[in-house]
Amino acid sequence: MTVFAGDRRIAASATCLSWIPPRAVEGAFKLPFSLGVAHYDVPPPHSAPDVDGLLAADAIRFANRLRAWIDVTDGHITGYGMDGGGRLGNTTVRLASRTVTFAGVALPTLTPPPEVYPDRIRFTQTAGGHTGAALPRRISRPPFARLSAPLAWSTIALTIWSDGFSRAELAAASPFPRHYMYDTAGRLTAKSALIRYRAWLRRSDHGTSPWGGGGEAIPLAPVRSGVEGSLADSILVSGGYRQYELPAGAILADLLVSPGDVRLLLDGLLVIEVDGRPAIDAGPGAIFDPAMRAPESKQHVTIRAKTRCRVAIVPRDQLDSQALLGVAAQQTWKLQEHVS
Repeated sequence: MTVFAGDRRIAASATCLSWIPPRAVEGAFKLPFSLGVAHYDVPPPHSAPDVDGLLAADAIRFANRLRAWIDVTDGHITGYGMDGGGRLGNTTVRLASRTVTFAGVALPTLTPPPEVYPDRIRFTQTAGGHTGAALPRRISRPPFARLSAPLAWSTIALTIWSDGFSRAELAAASPFPRHYMYDTAGRLTAKSALIRYRAWLRRSDHGTSPWGGGGEAIPLAPVRSGVEGSLADSILVSGGYRQYELPAGAILADLLVSPGDVRLLLDGLLVIEVDGRPAIDAGPGAIFDPAMRAPESKQHVTIRAKTRCRVAIVPRDQLDSQALLGVAAQQTWKLQEHVS
């Protein structure tokens, strides 16, 4: 849509990429992944993703891209517009020496009227659909069984201010798969913190989606940038780790492991408490190395599960020691802001 025009145009964009992390599928449905019939995805890049290339390579499941602009004259918004939409990727299944590709079935893109304010415009867009391959499963309502794949979707919002500032948000999304949010500069700014595969199988259908009047916000996690993000991605792809569950409310240190092990949060939210007060949330990709904890951290800091979490345990001698030192330095710097 386009409305009016002005003498200065401010353009921005928001992009959400959705992908399946290694070991994210639970129960009997993980068997095709274990056998190599289906595949997990490599984490998308933390900046400047090639969306078309990722879709063509079957490296992400779908993308939701929104571009918008406002026209400003003498500091006043005089016009605005938006375009974009969603793109579902294909699902490739490998059977012996053959591969079969199933195309996703997209639903119409939902674009409610923009929210217009004196100094900004907020645009919203929902995109998604049924993933490619059929997925027989039980559901909680008649007919109590369904063949089509559940709906995967994301709702993104883009706000543009008259002074040129813009903000991209992941406003809501399906509980599966993982969703990565990128801003107008192509930087990863947020990620969904929780993957709930079983809940997605049981409840993700038209009636509970935005197309049926449903849909809800999901917990978001801060982005682990720099050396921590790179090391976390390399661990995730390697698969060389054991996996444990940590119930909500439990303390990370209660997860009894070898002193030579490092912990990587795969899914969920941890809260870092300083002197008993919540200080920092940590989401997927956060790395915790007991051997590298600074003295003030051991004295003041407790790490507690805010939600149910999945944690990877990795032998320290399998990891780059310089990278671990870099992670420890980043974490010490952040904690210094909270430890008096």
